[in-house]
Amino acid sequence: MRYRVLSIPSCLLALAILIGWPRPNISTAASFSEISNPAVAGSLAPSLSATPQGQVILSWLEPSGPDLALRFAIRSERGWSAVQTVIRRPDFDVYAEAPPAVLKLRNGAFLAVWAQKRHGTGKWPGNYLYTAASWDGGKAWSFPLRIHSDASDSEHSFSSIAATGADRATAIWLDARDYQAGHHYRLMSALLTSTGEVKDERTIDKDVCTCCPTAFVSTVSGGVAAYRGHNLQEIRDIKVSRLADGIWQSSHTVHDDEWQINGCPVNGPALSANGRHLAALWFTAVGDTPQVKLAFSEDAGATFRLPVILDSPRNAARPVGHVAITLLEDGSALAAWLRQASSEAEIVVQPVTNGESQALPQVLASGATKDLGYPRMQLLRESVMISWGGSGDLKSVKTAILGKHRAIAR
Repeated sequence: MRYRVLSIPSCLLALAILIGWPRPNISTAASFSEISNPAVAGSLAPSLSATPQGQVILSWLEPSGPDLALRFAIRSERGWSAVQTVIRRPDFDVYAEAPPAVLKLRNGAFLAVWAQKRHGTGKWPGNYLYTAASWDGGKAWSFPLRIHSDASDSEHSFSSIAATGADRATAIWLDARDYQAGHHYRLMSALLTSTGEVKDERTIDKDVCTCCPTAFVSTVSGGVAAYRGHNLQEIRDIKVSRLADGIWQSSHTVHDDEWQINGCPVNGPALSANGRHLAALWFTAVGDTPQVKLAFSEDAGATFRLPVILDSPRNAARPVGHVAITLLEDGSALAAWLRQASSEAEIVVQPVTNGESQALPQVLASGATKDLGYPRMQLLRESVMISWGGSGDLKSVKTAILGKHRAIAR
């Protein structure tokens, strides 16, 4: 399987004018460049997180003898740091859509969260989520603790984590402890401290979609969780809940798409925050018309503007989802998602202003959908870093950087 990493060619600007598309406000000097990374061949499930110093942590699962190792490295303007290992195990539960995560707190501690297969006896033994902390840059880690109180043979996965204090973070996850009795999943949260403790388990929503990835970010007003909801009518729209003063507020939809689907689409939302500004990106397919939508909030997720449709079926291409989003310094956003073209899938990237004006999507990489996986994006000072791959038949973690993000969206 091959990948192509493409810059923004000037011919796209001319084509946009010729066929009447809105002229994109993109500098032709801005381009993604694929960069090498420390993940070895065979690595899986990449994820990105931002450090308080403006660096980016790349984490992944890597073959280590008969086991897999959860490893990470930090990218700065000088390059990659030394690789650190969180833990080695033979029983990681590997999902491209729900990778492990490594986070750095403002007090200097590191936290990691990952899923392990449950060695139960039931028909679906499920998995458990664990966390550990490090105080020496990732060289040594605390004894892993389960982040949920439930010890049943059921699924606990699709976690997201963000700092909610200088010495703590909050993790959210999908929890199937009620599935056998009530046939529904919960969205839950727990507080993780830099000393390796787990406490304050809460239920955010008692009925959510069963296997769509979650998103969680911190704002100046507290944390914001985004997830795909569910009700008795099988409506599975994107919802948000805000964490204020330690209390989860009642959830509400980002937009009432009213997508009715009798099954989980495995397509969750993406969030990015900057102060009180928030951007939410998601996939929907109301009436069997797939679309990627983006909505902005100026009040930390309390309300959202009407969404902008970034992609829908056009010519031979249809959006697939697998979304990623990052807010830029000027209030605009950079969105990424997968779409299926005539012969292969593509990761496309599009800068979007805070209003409704949009630029032309650009193709970052192409290949099979299962190989491209789920793109992730994070700011790296004046650049944007993106990761993908590490899934399907091609076990290879890919990374690229878009330099000088101020030039791509005004």
